[in-house]
Amino acid sequence: MTKEKALADCRGFAVADAVLSLWVFKKRVGGGFSSTSIEVSDALAQELRNIVIGSLQAHTEVEDYSLVAQRNEVSCLHVGTDETTFGDLKALVDEPSEEHRVKNDRDLKNCAGYVIRLRAGEKVLYCVKRVTDTWKTKKARSVINVVFRANQLDLVADKSFTIAKNLDFIVLDNDILVMSKAAFETLLGYKIEYANSFAELRVDPVFAASFTDLQPMIDHVGTNTMHLRRMAVIHQKANYANPDYMARLQQVNNAEGWNIQFDPTGRIVVTEESMRTIMQVLLDHRLHSRLSLATYDVPSTAAV
Repeated sequence: MTKEKALADCRGFAVADAVLSLWVFKKRVGGGFSSTSIEVSDALAQELRNIVIGSLQAHTEVEDYSLVAQRNEVSCLHVGTDETTFGDLKALVDEPSEEHRVKNDRDLKNCAGYVIRLRAGEKVLYCVKRVTDTWKTKKARSVINVVFRANQLDLVADKSFTIAKNLDFIVLDNDILVMSKAAFETLLGYKIEYANSFAELRVDPVFAASFTDLQPMIDHVGTNTMHLRRMAVIHQKANYANPDYMARLQQVNNAEGWNIQFDPTGRIVVTEESMRTIMQVLLDHRLHSRLSLATYDVPSTAAV
């Protein structure tokens, strides 16, 4: 879809008649998000609709997104969702909201942002705003004040929580319209950052020397967001640079029959069949339970 068509479709979305839900989300340390929904009063729901309508009306121009792209006060930047990690957040806020309600006000602390989700027929508009350290101190002219009471948010005079009267980006179908470039890149960990990390990892001499040929790995990772993120974490953890870790990897692999192949010099032979296992062990996400005596692949780890 062209950027102009994407902007027109967003501006033409039936916000007033759409079913609204509000979600807050946090960024996980190891990547990805967690999210919970909040029941809102009718008055707050109307204010949220007004915010969305006002933001859409305020942006009448659109340009292609790039790392150096700039926008003016009436323009936004267009990028496809496939170039970002938005799909991870979308999967969470598409869950039934009543099954993921916030339990108390502690769940609202340290949030990365919130999503105003609007469903009209088969179409869903996602309106995202980053929460910053100044969330509670913005002036009244730029925010509305809400408080958590009786398991829902409502409009109040105090400043227990504040919701800004603008948005950072809006998503419809496979298109993202960015109103705040900095917030967008911070919230989504823009995919190009993962791609750049993988590019740096591939030329790391220690990493490259751990494999007989990196091309099968490069082909497997491709432009897949999840694979790129995993490789970025592998780069960050740098277990491959620990000789003791790599020696133990070969020993445990042989003992457990994980089917990772090594050449006579101890370098890993990458195959399509072993690629997933290679990622898991370099992430240190293949763990053995001393209780069940079973070995598991886990999505993340936390030291005890």
